[in-house]
Amino acid sequence: MTSNPAGVRLGNHHSKTICLRNGRQPHLHPRKRLCKAFYFRHFWAKRYGEGLSFIKLVTNQSKGNMRIRAIMFDLDGTLIDQFGPIHRAFSKVLVQMGFDSPSYETVKRAVGGASDSTMAKLVGQERAEEAVRLLRPIFESEMLDGLIALPGSIEMLRKCSDSGIRTAVLTNKHGPHARAACSHLGFDSYLELVVGANDTEWKKPDSRLTRRTLDEFGAKVESTIYVGDSPYDYETARAVGMKAYLVSTGTHSFEELSEFPDCVVTYNLEELSRLILN
Repeated sequence: MTSNPAGVRLGNHHSKTICLRNGRQPHLHPRKRLCKAFYFRHFWAKRYGEGLSFIKLVTNQSKGNMRIRAIMFDLDGTLIDQFGPIHRAFSKVLVQMGFDSPSYETVKRAVGGASDSTMAKLVGQERAEEAVRLLRPIFESEMLDGLIALPGSIEMLRKCSDSGIRTAVLTNKHGPHARAACSHLGFDSYLELVVGANDTEWKKPDSRLTRRTLDEFGAKVESTIYVGDSPYDYETARAVGMKAYLVSTGTHSFEELSEFPDCVVTYNLEELSRLILN
């Protein structure tokens, strides 16, 4: 195998890149282990060997070794795939309101915030409240039909439990819907807390919601990470100084998420689990 070069050009940046085999972190000099953030790259795999990932050391500023004691997860696109039921419900609402049925991709790109902000993107701000009122009963009849756990989700929750790492969900999904989804998939056996929209007066990425959830969870910012799949999730973590870990299994691609500084981006939970739990 060709040795992995230092100073590989990635976009407009020069960076040291480190090869991972089978998602495992190689031995690093202690200073490099303390890098504040890194993310995986796969597009060099054909040149340097199939099945390899590469880490870009984004910054070498260190706050010391962080011991993860708790993880807060987003839900849609992070732990679960509910886009099928979401698309069906949103389509029914829009058609009922006189709009054309939206494509699957249109709805998927619109979600991520609370229901009112999602609907505003699809029907306009002036009719968003009406759309949300129509959506709730329709979605409740659809939400478990086609709901699936994303690959690696239940395994990661189980590994966290076995490792003594506490877990919770903080999502902009309607709280009762979020808890129903977690119960249906068996996540509630591992989660200590599930907080969603309308459980408080705030929504992500409002720092007041995150701090209140941390308090209720009994977790500290300095030993807790937030795992999500969107800019909302990045902002949720950064607003309180929490470390952000992003997976590209939801609404945004790996390349889009890689634009955010000081966070970890992986393709999926399986990679992330190997990174932080092994």
